[in-house]
Amino acid sequence: MGDIVDVLLVEDDALIREVLGDALQSAGLDTVGSASAEAALEVLSEGTPGVVITDINLGGGMDGLALGRAARARFPDLPFVYISGRYGEVRGLDGLERFLTKPFSTSVLLRAINEVRTHNGHHETKTLSLADLPRE
Repeated sequence: MGDIVDVLLVEDDALIREVLGDALQSAGLDTVGSASAEAALEVLSEGTPGVVITDINLGGGMDGLALGRAARARFPDLPFVYISGRYGEVRGLDGLERFLTKPFSTSVLLRAINEVRTHNGHHETKTLSLADLPRE
């Protein structure tokens, strides 16, 4: 199954979803936004994106980490970038996953996307903390 879009952006805050979506589109990435994990799973039933960017706290229902587990169970090579303004660390990420703390610059987000999309598929477990993340 080929990529249906470059980026599936999952963010429950409409303003943040719009701003990030505009920045990704401006960088030349075809982006589809989704307000919930459940809606994102519906998009994934139609095909896989090049990468999923998801907030961790998505309001009610499934959170971004649960979305990642569900999607990666079905598509193990699907890259994820998790974002959050509440968490400073996410443990147990592999080479196809990154974590960014809000706020972050567009260049930091694009670098994370590039890292997970160009990873060789070798799943090595990594723990990233706030101190490990580039800030611009």
